[in-house]
Amino acid sequence: MNNIENWVQKPGRDLFNKHILNATRKAQAKYGFEMGTGEHASWNNEADAFKHAYMQWNLSWYQGSKRAKELGDMHEDETPNAPFGERNMDLWNNAIGREVAYEMRHQLGDDFDLLSDEAAGEIAARKIVEKMRRGEMITNPNDKRRFENMELERLSEADRVYSNGEYANFSEKVKETAMNSFLDDVIDNNWEIPSEENLNKRVKSGELIYVDNYARSDGSKVDGYYRRKPVR
Repeated sequence: MNNIENWVQKPGRDLFNKHILNATRKAQAKYGFEMGTGEHASWNNEADAFKHAYMQWNLSWYQGSKRAKELGDMHEDETPNAPFGERNMDLWNNAIGREVAYEMRHQLGDDFDLLSDEAAGEIAARKIVEKMRRGEMITNPNDKRRFENMELERLSEADRVYSNGEYANFSEKVKETAMNSFLDDVIDNNWEIPSEENLNKRVKSGELIYVDNYARSDGSKVDGYYRRKPVR
């Protein structure tokens, strides 16, 4: 399914939708997430969340994230009167799918195009389910999280960038958890230890973002931190 140029036209679009639904059913059989029956088997449930994320992963993997987002947004715009919660849920999970494609390319490097379609799809499905089980996806339109605040609602340790002083002051238990992220950033930063001065320069250059103190929708407080740019 790597040729999706006619995605917006019939019968190409119907074929693509069928492919995504089949992938959703296959993943549900393997991982056991929530899925209904009949016409609304993948509507406002975990299967719905998976389907949207997998669709955007597929488009991003083969067409690029920009094209994937254009098509995903176009699909949402086709139902302008859809309830806010349903649209919010779809946009959120679409972004998760694009994120999975980005993560896979980053992790695989130049070897990403050596994967068969089947192997790539299996890896993507596993990653999407892992994110779902960690609570990173929206599986119910009544979820209070908002797509426009997505990067603030989803604080992932993998997104954070620690200064050397911040890392040094962690407890040994937290250091163990944060070590891989810290070392990855040192490597990505041309083996330069990320001092606060260095991180501020990278914020000014647009490479990183600094997020000020804020409160999540559940009321929990999050201290300010440096982070990589969110994948949208």
